[in-house]
Amino acid sequence: MMHFIMRVSYSFAFVTLLAVASTPCAHGAQKPPSFLFLLADDVGWADFSYNNGTTFTPNIDALARAKGTLLLQDFHSGGTICSPTRATILTGRNHFRDCVDSVYDCSDMTQCVPKFNFAPNKTFTVPMAVRAANNDYRSQFLGKWHLGSFYNDSEHYGGITSSPITHGFDEFNATVEVAPTATANCNCNPKWEGQCEYGHYNMSTHCAGSTGPGGNNCCFNYWWQDDTKPHGVTNLTNPTPPDDSLYLTSAFEDFLERRKGKPFYTHISFHNCHIPFVGTNVHRELCKAGVMCKPGNYSSAQLDYYACLLELDAAIGRVVTALKKHKYFDNTMLWLTSDNGPEGNCHPEGRCKPQWLETWPGSAGLLRGRKRDMWEGGHRVPGLVSWPRQVTQNRVSWWPTVTMDFLPTVMDVLGVDRPESQQGWGMDGRSILPLLMGEELADRGIGWMYLDTTKSAFRFGKWKYINNTESCNNADCKKPLLYNLQTDISEKHNIIDQHPDVREAIERNFTLWLKSVQTSRMLEQGCRPLTFNLPNTAT
Repeated sequence: MMHFIMRVSYSFAFVTLLAVASTPCAHGAQKPPSFLFLLADDVGWADFSYNNGTTFTPNIDALARAKGTLLLQDFHSGGTICSPTRATILTGRNHFRDCVDSVYDCSDMTQCVPKFNFAPNKTFTVPMAVRAANNDYRSQFLGKWHLGSFYNDSEHYGGITSSPITHGFDEFNATVEVAPTATANCNCNPKWEGQCEYGHYNMSTHCAGSTGPGGNNCCFNYWWQDDTKPHGVTNLTNPTPPDDSLYLTSAFEDFLERRKGKPFYTHISFHNCHIPFVGTNVHRELCKAGVMCKPGNYSSAQLDYYACLLELDAAIGRVVTALKKHKYFDNTMLWLTSDNGPEGNCHPEGRCKPQWLETWPGSAGLLRGRKRDMWEGGHRVPGLVSWPRQVTQNRVSWWPTVTMDFLPTVMDVLGVDRPESQQGWGMDGRSILPLLMGEELADRGIGWMYLDTTKSAFRFGKWKYINNTESCNNADCKKPLLYNLQTDISEKHNIIDQHPDVREAIERNFTLWLKSVQTSRMLEQGCRPLTFNLPNTAT
């Protein structure tokens, strides 16, 4: 019976979403909603104070507890590192389907031209969905892109054009990869170097590419589309503020001013708090004094990280204030989450000692593992959806949800479908509109992989199967693992030998899912096939 149920649920993921009269936008008299996706970077499940985090995050806490918010305590990133999860948000699909296997290193377009082949056959995305629903929509991408090159002639420089415009956005103001959370572009001009704030690093770090305009390879600048300029883009010609999140929230506030009440979709991808995370002195002192952090004797790295979280919280507060000022808040579906768990893997078995946090301060709380891991700490992340017009009360949900669910939910709300040429393509996400309306969801399968299939996991309902993971160096975690997450959220007890029927069912469904991902890569996108490390089970 378990085997049959799991197959039926998995097949649901490939059912085409159809417009129905009961969806919130199906009635013409209703004003179309706006959509806002807020993405933090390398922030752990237990970093915000509503989940007992060290830093006090009053704005995020208020949003999590507000009427009209569904707090998702079993929410997951679709990948366990940066670019993969970013792809899943836009496409509703596992990132391997669209040729996003890993990440690239390129600090700025003046230093390198990424050759990153994200969705070469132009998978249907969120900005395409809102445009299909209503020409009044305008879409905007802000912040960290990390899905390819901005140049419209990248191929002339050995790269691949893959900007937000390429994938459906109307406008963008973004960095091509990661950027420091303080004085982001200070190394892009020798005249700005005196403004650089490096925090506990004491120098520029995470730099990649050839020598740029600042005489180094540590320029991290913002770019936007401009058809009058070479390569169809231009960049910022003044220094960014000490708090990078201020730059992004200001760009969003300007966008709302220009919309004048018309519907929008904005994706803000904050750099907070990926390395190099650097906090402003005022926020470091607020934490050190115990005003905005729990009392403690914190390392310099911890103060930078916690200050960075404070700045993220303040930015979220400014975003909500702007939505209310322009009368968008009640009818905006707002999602807030992180792209993966906190940085700093804990070998040999994914369990961190307290002193580890002095260098790598992000917190996954009770969860085992961190960024890159198949254990929960690698991909269970903060999650909430606010939509006061439709969510009539504050609720907490423990149903498994994932970043791939964003696009199908938007499609369901707007009553749009994927183009005919893509209706047979694989889809991993599903609409959580029923969950927002107070209904329950059926169990379904969710898969994760890191770099390739040698480190992978599959979730179905309360059951979690793992086939190797990044933080594992010991033999006992190299073998197949099975956990019951309802009773063992910390993944302490491998019960695979006690449940051979569950193991067989999950491995069969895992194998089917992996093969469907391979089909997407080869037939839908035409990218190189992967060598799959399939579970040892018959199909």
